[in-house]
Amino acid sequence: MRLLIIFLSLLSATSAAFAQKSAWLITPGKSIGQIKLEAPAQSLSVLGKPGGGDAAMMKAWRIWYSRRKDNSIDSSHMLAVFTAMRTQDTQYVKQIRVNSPKFRTNKGVGPGSTIAAIKKAYPGIEKTQAYESANKARKIVVYEDKKQGIAFETANSRSRKPVCFMVVVFDPGESAAGYLDFHAGFDLMNPVAP
Repeated sequence: MRLLIIFLSLLSATSAAFAQKSAWLITPGKSIGQIKLEAPAQSLSVLGKPGGGDAAMMKAWRIWYSRRKDNSIDSSHMLAVFTAMRTQDTQYVKQIRVNSPKFRTNKGVGPGSTIAAIKKAYPGIEKTQAYESANKARKIVVYEDKKQGIAFETANSRSRKPVCFMVVVFDPGESAAGYLDFHAGFDLMNPVAP
């Protein structure tokens, strides 16, 4: 009986640890945390009301921000979800973006990882897009693995060791670039050669 209780306790602890780990897991071409690509937009209600977003022409961005103790927005921990109509009455998740360093792929990379570490984990990534502010003070470079459905963005990547600040998950075979211009982080940015 004692062994059964110990076994069940270990099983319960293992299940809880797995559930907690999967809540922070980035799965290329499939999901970030509990949010899955191709899920109906109604499934996002588990996140509560978004803190921001934009909608037009049967497409929408929904953005959830973390909050500081004083209830102000903490944009360093953000989840953004892009949805689009696939049928007349339902929007589906097409892209998920996250910048919190708590989220990681099963290969151990995510926001805060160097591009060198990401290239080791995902050798298929390629530099696909770059955006720069008019005064050239800010630059965003996008690295994609279209086959797997994952992209990594760096900010001010003129440094020797560019660091990822955003991970994007999208349908394999497509590109994250199709929705970038609609995201709040890309306002006042101009495309430049990568």
